[in-house]
Amino acid sequence: ALLTGVPIRIDMDTEKPGYSGRVVVEIRAGDGSGFGSDFEASDPTRFPARIRAAATALFTCGCPGQFLITHRNRVLEITQQ
Repeated sequence: ALLTGVPIRIDMDTEKPGYSGRVVVEIRAGDGSGFGSDFEASDPTRFPARIRAAATALFTCGCPGQFLITHRNRVLEITQQ
């Protein structure tokens, strides 16, 4: 559904809210290095873990393209750009 333009919304069933964030990631077909992103911070270890997990899942599933991944208030959304 995601690759046909339908956004995915995941309600996280957890007590911990996690870090909020809005990151555009790019998954390149045939590129085994993972994913690229527009994330900028003085401390790169602050990359939101739930957004990283979603980007890694997209990479592992072989979903190429650019995706907007947002996380806020225990809701993760993925939209193809």
